[in-house]
Amino acid sequence: MLRLLAAAVIILTMPMQSFEASIKEMPFDFNVMPQAGQETLKIDLLLRNKANYPLSFEFGSSQFYEVEIFSQEGEKVYSSSEGKAFLQAIQTIAVNPDESKVWEEQWDYRYKGNRVKEGEYIVKARLLASNLNGKKLETKPESEASVYIPGQNPSISQAKVTGRNGEYIILFKARPKSGKLWYTVEDGHNGLQSEKTILASSNNWKSFRIKISLPSENIPENGTVVLHLYEKDEDGDIMNSYPVILENN
Repeated sequence: MLRLLAAAVIILTMPMQSFEASIKEMPFDFNVMPQAGQETLKIDLLLRNKANYPLSFEFGSSQFYEVEIFSQEGEKVYSSSEGKAFLQAIQTIAVNPDESKVWEEQWDYRYKGNRVKEGEYIVKARLLASNLNGKKLETKPESEASVYIPGQNPSISQAKVTGRNGEYIILFKARPKSGKLWYTVEDGHNGLQSEKTILASSNNWKSFRIKISLPSENIPENGTVVLHLYEKDEDGDIMNSYPVILENN
């Protein structure tokens, strides 16, 4: 009888010991992934369950994370929570094994009313969960990444894309000094659209529209389709390049 009781105690206590150990080993990944565009920084926050059991994250409010961006001099130029109100009530997020929860933030590069200068910036993210599967998280998981923010393009701005799977419409504003713009489309490895020219009637800011049709079989399953808008100088060299993401798979 004593042997049977001891065996039962071992069977009952092993999962708890294993789970407590797994919390110390962090059974999840939390990563910040910034992607700089010409006028907007897209910030993806990825919370992935790498355990073989469900994870339940408990938060003290509806603020699940905090993202901050710093200049090379250490000045904070962005906070994801600034100017926002959050529900002050317990919130729970469940993530199944091998699945992920993704959040997205965007920043327009503006700080104190002005666009920040071109250069390298540090993006820091912190997950604000207080408990994991009923156990207290002693430390807040953090992630950090660097990103290069481009300078403001003097000739092209405000590009917006609609469409997918090879069919895209791009709206943008431009003021090419020479009265011409050029564009190509590629996926990082292969050219998908050879160079084409756009004529402008003046060198003042004007609205433009491009329609692009690509064979769907040429769209990468895992990759990014990018439109490159640009001007050329008197020698025919590319200048004021403006990349636009058409599709990201």
